Amino acid sequence: MHALIITGGPSPFFNSTLPEAQLVIAADSGGDHARELGLKVDLIIGDFDSCSTEAIEQAYEARKFPADKDVTDLELALSAAIEKGVLSVTIVTSARGRFDHTFGNILVASSNRWRDLEIDLFIDNTYATIINNKAKLKGNPFDTLTLFAIGGTAFGITSKGLKWELDGIDLSVGSGLGISNEFTTSEVEIHVDEGTIVSIQSFDIDSPNI
Repeated sequence: MHALIITGGPSPFFNSTLPEAQLVIAADSGGDHARELGLKVDLIIGDFDSCSTEAIEQAYEARKFPADKDVTDLELALSAAIEKGVLSVTIVTSARGRFDHTFGNILVASSNRWRDLEIDLFIDNTYATIINNKAKLKGNPFDTLTLFAIGGTAFGITSKGLKWELDGIDLSVGSGLGISNEFTTSEVEIHVDEGTIVSIQSFDIDSPNI
C-alpha cells in the first residue's frame, strides 16, 4: 500500500504527476494543501495550529496532539503510515518557507526509524529519494542527479545509467563527490551496500513529469 503525506508550511509548487495512493495523510495545514490538490484526506494529524476547520471536518479521521511535543507533524504522519500497514510513502512539501523546516523534513524522512518504508519526496520542483538499498530513478538524458550520504558514510554505492558511473564507492557525509552527475538514459539504477543516501533531481516548470 502506498501513501501520500502532505506536509504543512507553504503550498507546494510543482508540475509533476503524483503517484496513485491508497492512503492520504495530511500533517496539519497539509490538509488545506491536499484540498487544493484535489485530494481526499483519510487522516489529518498534528496540533492543528495552522489548518482550517474545514480541512479537519472533511478528513475521514483526525488526530490532534498537543502543541508542546517532542516530534514533528511529519514524524507523526510517518508513524501513522506504518501503523496502517503502508509499504511506501511519497511526501509532498515545499522549500519556499523556512529552510530549517525543509532541511528537517529531509533528515526526518531519511531516519532509520522508517527504514522499512520506501520514501520519496516532492519538494516543489525537486524530487528526492531516500535510498538505503536500491532504487530505480526515472528521468531524461542529461538530467542532473546529485547524491548525498545521510547520517554516516554510505558504503558500496554502484550505479547504472549515469555519465560518471559509481563502481562501489564509499560516500562520506559532507563529500561533494556525488554532486551534479547526469542521466545518460531514462532510468538510473542505484544500489547501496550499507548506509543511506538521498538522491536529488531538480526540474524547472517546463520539464516533463517524472
